[in-house]
Amino acid sequence: MQQPNAPEGHRGLITLGPRFWVVVLLTGVGAGFAGGALTLLLYLVQHTAFGYTEESFLQGVEQAPWWRRLGVLALAGLVAGLGWWLLRGPVSRRLGRSSGVSESVWSERGRMGFIRTALDAVLQIVIVGMGASLGREGAPREVAAALGSGLSELAGLSSAQQRTIIACGAGAGLAAVYNVPFGGALFTLEVLLGSLALPMVLPAIVTSVLAAVCAWIVIGDRPVYLFASLPTSGSVIVFAVLVAPVAAVAAVGFVHLVGWARRGRPTAWRLPLATTAVFTAIGALAIPFPELLGNGKGPVQLVLDGGGSLGLLVVLALLKPLITAASLRSGATGGLFTPTLATGALLGAVLGHLWVLVWAGSPLGAYALVGGAAFLAASLQAPLSTVVLLLELTHVGQGMLVPLALAATLGTLVARLLERRSTYTAGLEDDLPGAPDPLAPDPERGQVDARRK
Repeated sequence: MQQPNAPEGHRGLITLGPRFWVVVLLTGVGAGFAGGALTLLLYLVQHTAFGYTEESFLQGVEQAPWWRRLGVLALAGLVAGLGWWLLRGPVSRRLGRSSGVSESVWSERGRMGFIRTALDAVLQIVIVGMGASLGREGAPREVAAALGSGLSELAGLSSAQQRTIIACGAGAGLAAVYNVPFGGALFTLEVLLGSLALPMVLPAIVTSVLAAVCAWIVIGDRPVYLFASLPTSGSVIVFAVLVAPVAAVAAVGFVHLVGWARRGRPTAWRLPLATTAVFTAIGALAIPFPELLGNGKGPVQLVLDGGGSLGLLVVLALLKPLITAASLRSGATGGLFTPTLATGALLGAVLGHLWVLVWAGSPLGAYALVGGAAFLAASLQAPLSTVVLLLELTHVGQGMLVPLALAATLGTLVARLLERRSTYTAGLEDDLPGAPDPLAPDPERGQVDARRK
């Protein structure tokens, strides 16, 4: 399947009228406050579930007794299964079907219902807060996209304009929850819209910047990861060139794993049984390896700080993608951004431990960050947004720009030679039978608008 976000060519111009810009502004503001509110809900669930106050999530999980880790994950599985059984069954029949972001952007028939999407998002946040190995960004991304979809329909925008707004809303949700205004905009353009044309760049930047600024009011303005600025070193540059192909091959394997996990997931009464069984098993693994719980922020910060023995990092690098895929396969829904970054950073740290025996020139965290860049870019097939996202997430400075760019670019090139799908399209082939050209004329309105191919 050709990547829906990588069309062969673009022609035409998109019409951006006053109503379009009003919707853009409202979507950006709504995405910011929604992202902030969902982040506060996540913190509340985490603190309640594992009984900690001031520490980080990883520290809170480590301090929790073994039976609490096991019990919370078993409860999370039951909540997830019953919640999604209701949302995909009785609630869906009452409120109507609601599409995901990918289907709504890349397919003519995609439509997002706000209430149904908001309920799904709250459920995602709750189970991630209870330790599910899924990303917290999925929930605010979907809520912001659904808000943009509803506002677009209310304003009477064309279907092509609606899809552009949905994509911008999704990027704005990411920007709000991770404080990455430009990374969120590039995610919209590179991953969802597949175009850096100026008419698309403008609304993408406006929504993401507005969302990030509004989220500051709720959750503050600070980087997600703490990492000291580093000067460029020859060791890390050579490491970036060498690790990129390895990370790309691993990322292709992860993409296939995600595709498998999304196909044939349980339904009806099998859903709560599957989620409870899988999440309980994850809770059992968390007894010796508490780093596995949550979206992966803890392990990323661990390796950026240079922590963890080589043996521990090898185990985490193997188990993290497996339990993430198992969570999806069981029927759960959630983001993949941070689990993907965590897997890449762990892989980079493992290889970095070996590399410093040959050429020590930078802290271990630098090699972990480079590995994360290569793996994430290859998984998303989005090198530009990956580099900007990592710079904004860590505030690492210009010293790491060259190795990050090398790793992301080479990783993407190698991955595309092996697999044209990304983690955002793997397993969705049946849902996306054909995607429209993003800049083709819109037959509904007789004007040229943004469309997907």
